[in-house]
Amino acid sequence: MNTVHGGLEEAELRALGLRRHQVIDFSSNINPLGPSLRVRSAAAEAGLSAYPDRHSLILREALAARLGVETENIMVGNGSTELIHLLARAWLRPGEKSLIFQPTFGEYEAAASQAGGDTVSIRAGERQGFLWPVAAAVRAVSQVRPKLVFLCNPNNPTGVYLSRGPVEEIRRSVADSGLLMLDDAYAPLSDHRWDTTPLLKQGGVAILRSMTKDHALAGVRLGYMVAEPDLIAVMRELQPSWSVNAVAQAAGLAALGDEAHLDEARMVVSESKRYLCGELEALGIAATRSAANFVLARVGNASEVRMALLRRGIAVRDCTSFGLPEHIRIAVRRRAECERLVEALGEELADGR
Repeated sequence: MNTVHGGLEEAELRALGLRRHQVIDFSSNINPLGPSLRVRSAAAEAGLSAYPDRHSLILREALAARLGVETENIMVGNGSTELIHLLARAWLRPGEKSLIFQPTFGEYEAAASQAGGDTVSIRAGERQGFLWPVAAAVRAVSQVRPKLVFLCNPNNPTGVYLSRGPVEEIRRSVADSGLLMLDDAYAPLSDHRWDTTPLLKQGGVAILRSMTKDHALAGVRLGYMVAEPDLIAVMRELQPSWSVNAVAQAAGLAALGDEAHLDEARMVVSESKRYLCGELEALGIAATRSAANFVLARVGNASEVRMALLRRGIAVRDCTSFGLPEHIRIAVRRRAECERLVEALGEELADGR
């Protein structure tokens, strides 16, 4: 299964006569400020001639201290995608069912399918603001009794962010028969964020986080999972040696000590998102009330709009692969960059697209 992602593709850019530095990338939902100076410095000083620690021990210890858990509860991976696939391989057996809250990140279904599992979906519609009917979801869990449930919160690409109560309700419904994988990769840059770590004490949950998103480390790939030690141990047995390189480990360690950079990014996201949503509304473009650092917008033919914008040096995410062929996903960037996007969209609409 070939999963579609955001980000710039070199071959496509070359075909359009573009270079990366000429394109503003709204297709990747990462910190709009980029990596902090502290992180850049740590990455530059990382040892390149020695093998990295295979178990990322120092980074795991720092994460454990930050989260108030044991080091054995944490696994660091080459981005959250690697951890999703390792979890599916460790937890699922052929024929066992996974339940996925859709529309969402495509790697959940890919990982479950590659592990031999069967997938069932609970899908939220636009008419309901892409908000899942939690009571119906709980009933479905009771009927299907899935071994693994995937919930992205805040959700990609809709930006829907369930509060603690509904998530705890879903976790309780899953705990008797399986495991809830709660992906809160986008929480650090979201509105009204809440701490999911206490859910670990209730059992039946694995929490996935991505430092790629909040610290803009997409180029080196870095994520981590917090779960029961027994599950982490099985996943570590499946992980290739030296999966997390030395640059990623050094950058991650530095990022943990740089909360000020995150605070600044949150202010930028808040201001730019307010501007962006207001301008989209003025253009007659319906957008979701997203709690995350991205917005889902209905534009008509998403693939045509994406290509038209890319020719102008602006990349957005075509959401056809999410089952939303009339929507694009727009990452929130700095105000000046958002102004350029709005101008380009307005011109495309004026041209009758």
